[in-house]
Amino acid sequence: MTLLAIFATLSFLFSVGAYWPYAKSVWQSKSRPTVSTWLSWWIMDLAILAGMYFKDAVAIQMVAYVIGCGIVIGACILRRANLGWKRIDTICMLLVMAAIGLWAVSGDANFAIIMSLIAICIGCVPLFFNVLEAPEREPMLPWALITTGGFFGVAAIPHYTVADALTPIVFFVVQVTFTLLIMRQFRKKVAVT
Repeated sequence: MTLLAIFATLSFLFSVGAYWPYAKSVWQSKSRPTVSTWLSWWIMDLAILAGMYFKDAVAIQMVAYVIGCGIVIGACILRRANLGWKRIDTICMLLVMAAIGLWAVSGDANFAIIMSLIAICIGCVPLFFNVLEAPEREPMLPWALITTGGFFGVAAIPHYTVADALTPIVFFVVQVTFTLLIMRQFRKKVAVT
């Protein structure tokens, strides 16, 4: 097994492993996810995975993200969490549809990947402000695991092309950003004691 294959496997394991404690946290009402963000991420992850598939550049961590988002959405549905769909979610979905349309017209799956990544970043805005305001609404362990998976995903990049490299890099930056924001909950606890 090559070093890249080991990193890819670690990326998958850490990434998929992050969703179980998150779903458990949702189920136990310990976290209050922004369901619309998770739904948007899942749809966009599917579009990115499809684009990677057609470019013969599937990063196995994308499979983990698609499975994991489905698990979290399932926990939210079973827990009857509030959807919280906003205008920004509609904008993200329109961007994904535009990406798929450009892909169909041009035949270049890179359009779907790039547009979906832009939509994912825009789709993070509601969660960003929620976590900025109340970092304790998100559990730390799943974000630490997925960020570790994201690190290994970047380490497993075989070629620095749009299809191979852009998604792992963008996801890792998003994951690090949220992990750092969520870590602020511990600073608040230390300051109180």
